[in-house]
Amino acid sequence: MFNRRAALTALLSVSAAPSLLAQEAPWPSRPITLVLPFPAGGQTDAVARNLARALEASLGQPVVVDNRPGANSLIGTNFVARAAPDGYTLLLNMTALVTNPILLPNVTYDAFKDFAPIYRLYEIPAVWAVPPGKAQTLDQFIKQAQASKLPLNFATTGHASSSHYFGEIFARGAGIQLNHVPYKGETPLLPDLVSGRIDAAVVSSASAVQFGKDGRIRPLAVSGKNRWKALPDLPTFVELGIPGMTTETYCGIFAPTRTPQPVIDKLNAAISRIASTTEFQNQMIATGLEVAPPLTPTQFAALMRKSHEEWTAIKKESAIKLDA
Repeated sequence: MFNRRAALTALLSVSAAPSLLAQEAPWPSRPITLVLPFPAGGQTDAVARNLARALEASLGQPVVVDNRPGANSLIGTNFVARAAPDGYTLLLNMTALVTNPILLPNVTYDAFKDFAPIYRLYEIPAVWAVPPGKAQTLDQFIKQAQASKLPLNFATTGHASSSHYFGEIFARGAGIQLNHVPYKGETPLLPDLVSGRIDAAVVSSASAVQFGKDGRIRPLAVSGKNRWKALPDLPTFVELGIPGMTTETYCGIFAPTRTPQPVIDKLNAAISRIASTTEFQNQMIATGLEVAPPLTPTQFAALMRKSHEEWTAIKKESAIKLDA
């Protein structure tokens, strides 16, 4: 006798099989998008594309860099926060992921509830630079600032940015007054620094290398605890007796929270292998950066907590005012 219920059950089982097989397909089984919340063509973009090419070879799937700049990285970051936690949409971002909710108003994501850290790629140095005709050393700059009737100007990539806070920390540690001039990114800032229309600026290590090697600007000091391989002759603020310039800064890879742990672990292992290669390390040095010592996702999460505490204290002590 024909059993209608049994036939229907068999039919449903057959129709569901492709879906079940798709769900069980090993990751990755399709292209991965690496969202970069910064414009194409810069230092971070170069790192993202070098990493994407290496990940493609390692994972066997295309890795597409998707530039989504704007709003101090908030546009791209919010996009990834809302993405499916399946390992196919990743974020490359800096300390701004943690500091934006602290330093900026109306940030809607939570760095710890909405993101899972995967790998810290590198630390981010802040370089204090002046026009070529200005001070020869940081000590000379400090003396010029002390002797000036009006506060000297220093430029950064934006109001309430981490660079703005670094400038304030430096001024406080050196006992000088400076006037902040915010720009919309580093590209419009550099011509004014080269020409001497501004007295100093906080610039990236890439600009310090590119514009410093031919004398268009003069780097005077770099943040962090140690000198940088790309700038071996540039002293740190700590060496020069300026406190407070060792705050944790980093660039890393993140996924939406609830991304499966095996996917995060596989990505961490793949990026760690890439970062250990001479080829990738040389690519980083060419952009003015250097690969940071490897961290597990758990260790990276702890580093994020540390930077959150540091930047919360910096904001509390700062005179920088935020727009509501």
